[in-house]
Amino acid sequence: MYDARVNPSAPSAIAPQPPQHSPASLARRLRLQQLLIFEKVVQAGSILAASRELALTQPALSKSIHELEAQLGGQLFVRGKRGVALTELGRLFEHHAKTLLGELRYLAEDLNAAQSGAAGQVVVGTLITASATLLPEAITRLRAAAPDVVVTIRVGSSALLFPALLRSELDVVVGVLPDARDTLLADEHATRLIHVPLHQEALRVVVGSQHPLARRRRIDAAQLRDLDWIVPTQDSVAGRSVGAFFSRVGLALPRRRVESVSILTNLELLINSHMVGLMPQSAADRFARAGLLALLPLSGQGAFGAVGYTVRADRPPSAAAQRFLQALRDASQGFASPG
Repeated sequence: MYDARVNPSAPSAIAPQPPQHSPASLARRLRLQQLLIFEKVVQAGSILAASRELALTQPALSKSIHELEAQLGGQLFVRGKRGVALTELGRLFEHHAKTLLGELRYLAEDLNAAQSGAAGQVVVGTLITASATLLPEAITRLRAAAPDVVVTIRVGSSALLFPALLRSELDVVVGVLPDARDTLLADEHATRLIHVPLHQEALRVVVGSQHPLARRRRIDAAQLRDLDWIVPTQDSVAGRSVGAFFSRVGLALPRRRVESVSILTNLELLINSHMVGLMPQSAADRFARAGLLALLPLSGQGAFGAVGYTVRADRPPSAAAQRFLQALRDASQGFASPG
Protein backbone atom coordinates (compact mmCIF):
# COMPACT_ATOMS: atom_id res chain seq x y z
CA MET A 1 0.00 0.00 0.00
CA TYR A 2 1.21 3.53 -0.86
CA ASP A 3 1.85 5.63 2.23
CA ALA A 4 0.94 9.27 1.55
CA ARG A 5 2.29 10.53 4.85
CA VAL A 6 5.13 13.08 4.69
CA ASN A 7 8.50 11.66 5.59
CA PRO A 8 9.79 13.93 8.36
CA SER A 9 13.34 13.20 7.28
CA ALA A 10 12.70 14.37 3.71
CA PRO A 11 14.03 17.85 2.88
CA SER A 12 11.28 20.50 3.00
CA ALA A 13 10.63 22.97 0.21
CA ILE A 14 12.71 26.10 0.62
CA ALA A 15 10.97 29.45 0.00
CA PRO A 16 12.73 31.58 -2.59
CA GLN A 17 14.94 34.20 -1.02
CA PRO A 18 14.55 37.85 -2.08
CA PRO A 19 17.46 39.21 -4.11
CA GLN A 20 20.30 40.87 -2.22
CA HIS A 21 20.86 44.37 -3.56
CA SER A 22 24.01 46.44 -3.81
CA PRO A 23 24.75 49.73 -5.56
CA ALA A 24 26.55 47.84 -8.32
CA SER A 25 23.71 45.36 -8.85
CA LEU A 26 21.08 48.10 -8.95
CA ALA A 27 23.19 50.13 -11.37
CA ARG A 28 23.39 47.13 -13.70
CA ARG A 29 19.66 46.33 -13.58
CA LEU A 30 17.79 49.61 -13.23
CA ARG A 31 17.20 52.05 -16.08
CA LEU A 32 16.36 55.72 -15.67
CA GLN A 33 13.38 55.36 -17.99
CA GLN A 34 11.91 52.83 -15.55
CA LEU A 35 11.99 55.47 -12.80
CA LEU A 36 10.21 57.98 -15.03
CA ILE A 37 7.54 55.44 -15.98
CA PHE A 38 7.08 54.37 -12.36
CA GLU A 39 6.66 57.98 -11.19
CA LYS A 40 4.19 58.77 -13.97
CA VAL A 41 2.06 55.72 -13.07
CA VAL A 42 2.02 56.88 -9.44
CA GLN A 43 0.96 60.39 -10.45
CA ALA A 44 -1.65 59.27 -12.97
CA GLY A 45 -3.11 56.53 -10.77
CA SER A 46 -3.33 53.96 -13.55
CA ILE A 47 -1.18 52.41 -16.25
CA LEU A 48 -3.68 53.41 -18.93
CA ALA A 49 -3.64 57.10 -17.94
CA ALA A 50 0.16 57.07 -17.69
CA SER A 51 0.48 55.50 -21.13
CA ARG A 52 -1.57 58.34 -22.61
CA GLU A 53 0.52 61.03 -20.93
CA LEU A 54 3.80 59.40 -21.99
CA ALA A 55 2.53 58.57 -25.50
CA LEU A 56 3.49 54.92 -25.00
CA THR A 57 1.38 51.79 -25.38
CA GLN A 58 -0.19 50.24 -22.31
CA PRO A 59 1.57 46.87 -22.89
CA ALA A 60 4.92 48.66 -23.06
CA LEU A 61 4.30 50.37 -19.71
CA SER A 62 3.06 47.16 -18.11
CA LYS A 63 6.16 45.35 -19.32
CA SER A 64 8.42 48.06 -17.88
CA ILE A 65 6.67 47.88 -14.49
CA HIS A 66 6.85 44.06 -14.43
CA GLU A 67 10.57 44.19 -15.24
CA LEU A 68 11.12 46.74 -12.49
CA GLU A 69 9.25 44.57 -9.97
CA ALA A 70 11.32 41.54 -11.01
CA GLN A 71 14.54 43.50 -10.59
CA LEU A 72 13.53 44.76 -7.14
CA GLY A 73 12.17 41.41 -6.03
CA GLY A 74 8.63 42.43 -5.08
CA GLN A 75 5.33 43.89 -6.19
CA LEU A 76 5.17 47.69 -6.45
CA PHE A 77 1.49 48.12 -7.28
CA VAL A 78 -1.80 46.49 -6.42
CA ARG A 79 -3.92 46.45 -9.57
CA GLY A 80 -7.65 47.13 -9.32
CA LYS A 81 -10.61 48.12 -11.48
CA ARG A 82 -10.09 51.80 -10.66
CA GLY A 83 -6.34 51.86 -11.22
CA VAL A 84 -3.29 51.01 -9.15
CA ALA A 85 -2.21 51.59 -5.56
CA LEU A 86 1.28 51.42 -4.11
CA THR A 87 2.31 48.47 -1.97
CA GLU A 88 4.57 48.92 1.04
CA LEU A 89 7.58 48.17 -1.19
CA GLY A 90 6.17 50.60 -3.75
CA ARG A 91 5.99 53.42 -1.19
CA LEU A 92 9.58 52.71 -0.15
CA PHE A 93 10.76 52.75 -3.74
CA GLU A 94 8.78 55.93 -4.52
CA HIS A 95 10.63 57.82 -1.78
CA HIS A 96 14.02 57.00 -3.33
CA ALA A 97 12.79 57.34 -6.92
CA LYS A 98 11.76 60.95 -6.23
CA THR A 99 15.21 61.73 -4.87
CA LEU A 100 16.93 60.11 -7.86
CA LEU A 101 14.70 61.96 -10.34
CA GLY A 102 15.30 65.20 -8.44
CA GLU A 103 19.04 64.73 -8.78
CA LEU A 104 18.55 63.96 -12.48
CA ARG A 105 16.72 67.27 -12.83
CA TYR A 106 19.61 69.04 -11.10
CA LEU A 107 22.01 67.45 -13.56
CA ALA A 108 19.93 68.67 -16.50
CA GLU A 109 19.80 72.17 -14.97
CA ASP A 110 23.55 72.29 -14.47
CA LEU A 111 24.22 71.09 -18.01
CA ASN A 112 21.81 73.65 -19.46
CA ALA A 113 23.28 76.40 -17.33
CA ALA A 114 26.82 75.50 -18.41
CA GLN A 115 25.76 75.82 -22.04
CA SER A 116 23.45 78.85 -21.91
CA GLY A 117 23.51 80.33 -18.41
CA ALA A 118 19.98 81.70 -18.75
CA ALA A 119 17.67 78.69 -18.93
CA GLY A 120 16.45 75.90 -16.70
CA GLN A 121 13.76 75.37 -14.09
CA VAL A 122 13.25 76.45 -10.48
CA VAL A 123 10.75 74.59 -8.29
CA VAL A 124 9.66 76.82 -5.40
CA GLY A 125 7.72 75.77 -2.32
CA THR A 126 5.85 78.69 -0.80
CA LEU A 127 3.93 79.49 2.36
CA ILE A 128 1.04 81.88 2.86
CA THR A 129 3.45 84.59 4.01
CA ALA A 130 5.18 84.95 0.65
CA SER A 131 2.66 83.73 -1.92
CA ALA A 132 0.75 87.02 -2.25
CA THR A 133 3.54 89.60 -2.23
CA LEU A 134 7.24 88.70 -2.05
CA LEU A 135 7.12 85.74 -4.43
CA PRO A 136 5.24 87.49 -7.29
CA GLU A 137 7.66 90.42 -7.10
CA ALA A 138 10.66 88.07 -7.22
CA ILE A 139 9.23 86.16 -10.21
CA THR A 140 8.63 89.43 -12.05
CA ARG A 141 12.26 90.42 -11.53
CA LEU A 142 13.48 86.97 -12.60
CA ARG A 143 11.40 87.12 -15.78
CA ALA A 144 13.03 90.42 -16.67
CA ALA A 145 16.54 89.06 -16.09
CA ALA A 146 16.13 85.48 -17.39
CA PRO A 147 12.84 85.00 -19.28
CA ASP A 148 13.68 81.42 -20.31
CA VAL A 149 13.82 80.13 -16.72
CA VAL A 150 10.67 78.13 -15.94
CA VAL A 151 9.32 78.69 -12.41
CA THR A 152 7.11 76.01 -10.83
CA ILE A 153 5.24 76.95 -7.64
CA ARG A 154 4.02 74.47 -5.02
CA VAL A 155 2.00 75.74 -2.05
CA GLY A 156 1.87 73.92 1.28
CA SER A 157 2.76 73.95 4.95
CA SER A 158 6.30 73.83 6.26
CA ALA A 159 5.74 70.29 7.51
CA LEU A 160 5.31 69.20 3.88
CA LEU A 161 7.63 71.58 2.05
CA PHE A 162 10.82 71.15 4.08
CA PRO A 163 10.90 67.33 3.68
CA ALA A 164 10.18 67.81 -0.05
CA LEU A 165 13.20 70.14 -0.22
CA LEU A 166 15.36 67.46 1.38
CA ARG A 167 14.11 64.92 -1.21
CA SER A 168 15.24 67.24 -4.06
CA GLU A 169 11.63 67.82 -5.14
CA LEU A 170 12.05 71.56 -4.48
CA ASP A 171 14.92 73.98 -5.03
CA VAL A 172 13.91 76.50 -2.37
CA VAL A 173 11.15 77.16 0.18
CA VAL A 174 10.02 80.78 0.61
CA GLY A 175 8.05 82.05 3.60
CA VAL A 176 8.19 82.57 7.35
CA LEU A 177 11.26 80.87 8.81
CA PRO A 178 11.30 78.45 11.75
CA ASP A 179 13.11 79.46 14.92
CA ALA A 180 15.01 77.41 17.48
CA ARG A 181 11.78 76.32 19.19
CA ASP A 182 10.22 74.78 16.11
CA THR A 183 10.08 70.99 15.93
CA LEU A 184 8.91 70.61 12.33
CA LEU A 185 12.11 68.84 11.35
CA ALA A 186 14.13 66.18 13.07
CA ASP A 187 17.50 67.34 14.36
CA GLU A 188 19.38 65.37 11.73
CA HIS A 189 17.38 67.08 9.00
CA ALA A 190 17.74 70.58 10.43
CA THR A 191 21.50 70.49 9.88
CA ARG A 192 20.91 69.91 6.16
CA LEU A 193 18.98 73.15 5.69
CA ILE A 194 20.06 76.79 5.56
CA HIS A 195 17.49 79.45 6.55
CA VAL A 196 18.20 82.95 5.19
CA PRO A 197 16.09 85.80 6.69
CA LEU A 198 15.14 88.69 4.43
CA HIS A 199 12.72 90.84 6.46
CA GLN A 200 10.43 90.80 9.48
CA GLU A 201 6.70 90.48 8.92
CA ALA A 202 4.03 91.90 11.22
CA LEU A 203 0.72 90.18 12.00
CA ARG A 204 -2.59 91.83 11.12
CA VAL A 205 -6.25 91.06 11.79
CA VAL A 206 -8.32 91.44 8.62
CA VAL A 207 -11.93 91.26 7.47
CA GLY A 208 -13.67 91.68 4.13
CA SER A 209 -14.15 95.27 3.02
CA GLN A 210 -17.94 94.92 3.50
CA HIS A 211 -17.67 93.46 7.00
CA PRO A 212 -19.63 95.36 9.72
CA LEU A 213 -16.34 96.02 11.56
CA ALA A 214 -14.46 97.22 8.47
CA ARG A 215 -15.02 100.95 9.10
CA ARG A 216 -14.54 100.98 12.86
CA ARG A 217 -11.84 103.33 14.09
CA ARG A 218 -11.34 101.35 17.26
CA ILE A 219 -11.74 97.64 17.92
CA ASP A 220 -11.69 95.81 21.23
CA ALA A 221 -10.62 92.17 21.31
CA ALA A 222 -13.87 91.25 23.07
CA GLN A 223 -15.78 92.20 19.92
CA LEU A 224 -13.99 89.38 18.08
CA ARG A 225 -14.58 86.68 20.69
CA ASP A 226 -17.62 85.02 19.08
CA LEU A 227 -16.68 85.43 15.42
CA ASP A 228 -15.55 82.71 13.02
CA TRP A 229 -11.81 82.89 12.33
CA ILE A 230 -9.37 81.91 9.59
CA VAL A 231 -5.91 81.08 10.94
CA PRO A 232 -2.77 79.33 9.58
CA THR A 233 -2.64 75.58 10.18
CA GLN A 234 -1.16 74.48 13.49
CA ASP A 235 1.55 72.44 11.73
CA SER A 236 2.81 75.52 9.86
CA VAL A 237 5.68 77.68 11.10
CA ALA A 238 3.17 80.52 11.58
CA GLY A 239 1.17 78.36 13.99
CA ARG A 240 3.17 79.62 16.99
CA SER A 241 2.43 83.26 16.05
CA VAL A 242 -1.27 82.42 16.09
CA GLY A 243 -1.17 81.06 19.63
CA ALA A 244 0.92 84.01 20.82
CA PHE A 245 -1.55 86.48 19.27
CA PHE A 246 -4.63 85.09 20.99
CA SER A 247 -2.78 84.95 24.30
CA ARG A 248 -1.60 88.54 23.88
CA VAL A 249 -5.08 89.97 23.19
CA GLY A 250 -6.67 87.88 25.94
CA LEU A 251 -8.70 85.48 23.78
CA ALA A 252 -8.83 81.71 23.69
CA LEU A 253 -8.09 79.93 20.42
CA PRO A 254 -11.41 80.16 18.56
CA ARG A 255 -13.49 77.01 18.57
CA ARG A 256 -15.17 78.00 15.31
CA ARG A 257 -12.23 78.38 12.97
CA VAL A 258 -10.87 77.40 9.57
CA GLU A 259 -7.19 76.46 9.45
CA SER A 260 -5.72 77.23 6.04
CA VAL A 261 -2.49 78.32 4.35
CA SER A 262 -4.20 78.86 0.98
CA ILE A 263 -4.15 82.59 0.32
CA LEU A 264 -6.86 82.38 -2.37
CA THR A 265 -9.19 80.32 -0.19
CA ASN A 266 -8.69 82.69 2.74
CA LEU A 267 -9.27 85.75 0.60
CA GLU A 268 -12.48 84.33 -0.88
CA LEU A 269 -13.82 83.40 2.56
CA LEU A 270 -13.10 86.85 3.96
CA ILE A 271 -14.70 88.66 1.03
CA ASN A 272 -17.88 86.58 1.01
CA SER A 273 -18.50 86.07 4.72
CA HIS A 274 -18.28 87.79 8.11
CA MET A 275 -15.23 85.80 9.11
CA VAL A 276 -12.12 87.43 10.52
CA GLY A 277 -8.60 86.31 9.67
CA LEU A 278 -4.93 86.58 10.56
CA MET A 279 -2.60 87.56 7.75
CA PRO A 280 0.96 88.87 7.29
CA GLN A 281 0.98 92.63 6.93
CA SER A 282 2.46 92.77 3.42
CA ALA A 283 -0.37 90.62 2.04
CA ALA A 284 -3.01 92.43 4.12
CA ASP A 285 -1.81 95.84 2.89
CA ARG A 286 -1.91 94.76 -0.74
CA PHE A 287 -5.45 93.38 -0.52
CA ALA A 288 -6.57 96.46 1.41
CA ARG A 289 -5.20 98.76 -1.33
CA ALA A 290 -7.18 96.71 -3.84
CA GLY A 291 -10.37 97.34 -1.83
CA LEU A 292 -10.84 93.67 -0.96
CA LEU A 293 -9.95 93.63 2.74
CA ALA A 294 -9.82 95.98 5.71
CA LEU A 295 -7.24 95.94 8.50
CA LEU A 296 -8.81 96.14 11.95
CA PRO A 297 -7.29 98.74 14.35
CA LEU A 298 -6.61 96.25 17.13
CA SER A 299 -3.68 96.80 19.48
CA GLY A 300 -1.20 94.09 20.43
CA GLN A 301 -1.25 92.19 17.15
CA GLY A 302 2.49 91.51 17.27
CA ALA A 303 4.93 89.90 14.85
CA PHE A 304 4.24 87.20 12.28
CA GLY A 305 7.90 86.16 12.07
CA ALA A 306 11.04 86.42 9.98
CA VAL A 307 10.42 85.91 6.27
CA GLY A 308 13.10 84.49 4.00
CA TYR A 309 14.10 81.42 2.07
CA THR A 310 15.41 77.94 2.87
CA VAL A 311 17.83 75.91 0.74
CA ARG A 312 19.77 72.72 1.26
CA ALA A 313 23.12 72.94 2.99
CA ASP A 314 24.53 69.81 1.34
CA ARG A 315 24.32 70.97 -2.27
CA PRO A 316 24.67 74.36 -3.99
CA PRO A 317 21.66 75.79 -5.86
CA SER A 318 21.59 75.38 -9.62
CA ALA A 319 22.39 78.37 -11.83
CA ALA A 320 18.66 78.98 -12.43
CA ALA A 321 17.96 78.75 -8.69
CA GLN A 322 20.77 81.21 -7.96
CA ARG A 323 19.18 83.69 -10.36
CA PHE A 324 15.86 83.26 -8.56
CA LEU A 325 17.45 83.74 -5.12
CA GLN A 326 19.05 86.99 -6.29
CA ALA A 327 15.65 88.18 -7.56
CA LEU A 328 14.18 87.22 -4.20
CA ARG A 329 16.80 89.23 -2.30
CA ASP A 330 16.25 92.24 -4.57
CA ALA A 331 12.46 92.02 -4.15
CA SER A 332 12.72 91.90 -0.35
CA GLN A 333 14.30 95.35 -0.28
CA GLY A 334 10.86 96.84 -0.78
CA PHE A 335 9.44 95.22 2.34
CA ALA A 336 10.03 95.71 6.06
CA SER A 337 13.35 95.93 7.89
CA PRO A 338 15.87 93.10 7.38
CA GLY A 339 15.41 90.08 9.64
